Amino acid sequence: MSLDSSGPQRPVCDDISRAERRVDWHRWSGSGRGRRGEGAMRVLGGIAAISLLAAVVLLAVGFPLVGRVEGESAFAGNSLAQTVQDSTVVCTVPELHGKSGFLLSYSPNFTGPSTYPAQLSVSTGNANHSSALAFILSATFQNQQKGVFVDQKRCRDTSTFAPLSHVGLRGPPDRLHTFTCVARGQLLIRARAVWDRRGFAAASIAVRSYATRKPVAFGFLNHTGYGGLYTSRGCVPNP
Repeated sequence: MSLDSSGPQRPVCDDISRAERRVDWHRWSGSGRGRRGEGAMRVLGGIAAISLLAAVVLLAVGFPLVGRVEGESAFAGNSLAQTVQDSTVVCTVPELHGKSGFLLSYSPNFTGPSTYPAQLSVSTGNANHSSALAFILSATFQNQQKGVFVDQKRCRDTSTFAPLSHVGLRGPPDRLHTFTCVARGQLLIRARAVWDRRGFAAASIAVRSYATRKPVAFGFLNHTGYGGLYTSRGCVPNP
C-alpha cells in the first residue's frame, strides 16, 4: 500500500536544493526563532498542528510497527511497569548532490476544542506534501493506535547505535516551527517512546547521517506532551 498523500507534489530535490541555499546564507539566532509565550504556541497548535497531525495519521494507516517492546524487567529499579517501543532504522529517500532532505515536526498535546495527542515525526517530501518515514504518537487518535511507527518500504532495521541526545545541536529547543533539513547520504533514525501505568511517560526521536553518524536533528516529548526540537545548521525553520 502506498502511504503517499494524493495531490500535486514537487520533486523532493527542489526542496533539498532550496534548503541547501537557505542553509548557506541563513544566520539563525535565538531571536530569529521568535520565542513567544506558551499562549502563542497553543494558538499555533490549535490551527496548524491539528492538520499536521491529521495528515500524519492518514499517512500512518496500515503502517507496520517496527521496534522492540520491552517490559518491566528491562527497567529494574523503576517502581512503575513500563512499555517501551524503541526502533532504529536506516531510511532511503531521493538525494540531491549526495544529500537527503526531510521534514521534522513536533506537536504538543492539545486539550482545547479539538483534542489531539502529542507527536513527533520525520517525513520525506516538502511542507505541502509529505510522507512519514518515522513518527511517534503519544496516545490513540481516531483510528490510529499510539506507538512508534516507521515506513518499512523506505526504511530497514539496523543495529547501528544512534544516541538519543541533542549534544552537538543548536538550542534552546524550538517549539513553534517545523524544519526542512538535509543530511549526507541515507538517514539514520531512532525513535523511542515509553508508557507506564499512569499513561504516556516520554518520547524522543533522533536523526543522523548514516554516512557520517553526525547529528542532524533531535525532538523530545515529556510526560505532559510538551517538548521541542533541536536542529543542526543543516536545518532551517519553515515559515
